[in-house]
Amino acid sequence: MASPTRILCVSDEVAPFTDASDIARIVRTLPEQLQESGEFEVRILMPRYGTISERRNRLHEVIRLSGTEITLGDRTETLKCKVASIPGIRLQVYFMDNKHYFKRKGIYKDKQGKLFEDNAERGLFFARATLETIRNLGWKPDVVHAFGWMSGFVPMYLRHVYASDPIYEGARIFYTPLDVDFEAPVTDELAAAEDLSKAALKGKDAAAIGREAADTVILPPGVAPQDNELVFEESEDEWLAQLSELYDQSLNEVAA
Repeated sequence: MASPTRILCVSDEVAPFTDASDIARIVRTLPEQLQESGEFEVRILMPRYGTISERRNRLHEVIRLSGTEITLGDRTETLKCKVASIPGIRLQVYFMDNKHYFKRKGIYKDKQGKLFEDNAERGLFFARATLETIRNLGWKPDVVHAFGWMSGFVPMYLRHVYASDPIYEGARIFYTPLDVDFEAPVTDELAAAEDLSKAALKGKDAAAIGREAADTVILPPGVAPQDNELVFEESEDEWLAQLSELYDQSLNEVAA
């Protein structure tokens, strides 16, 4: 019997515990469909925002995955990793927890609607945190599918920093972007600090960077595609068949 295809879902949307957007709805439904099919093994990684109740969702810290230090510019932050299970299925969600970047009561803005000035930096931290956590877990994904705005940095890091890492070597990169109503381009200081001249980060935001770096871009239902981009089917009942075929096609292209 063939081993299940390993799918790493990275989402900065508030899923799977709430449904705040089409992407959150996808991340709540699709991984469960994939896992229950028996053909896929799925892990979900997301930020532990201040809006997520640790007690209500029964989060607990994974000590062996915590303690990684991540440096961005002149700031070094320590990552904590917490985990929860989605009730009814054997599917774990790993939360990237850091007080400086994610303790706030908001995702991109505060309660007064003021945009967080360090959103790009938060996205870079989240991307690095997820990829380092999977390395520490020793779990080699066949497909990495990033969902949301901040998660757009994940395809970039996979393409330019982790491409030769044994954990990610050969992994196919999917990205489902979220359109946001603000601009948060990478600053000169962040671009220089991350030494990613090949990625051409300067002046671009996370979604544009993710679209450029991914092997496949698939948009939420109803969004008009550009160039070779794909779109999720409108019905949730069709997502499993659609993504199963796309993942298999992508992996077969690598094998060829």
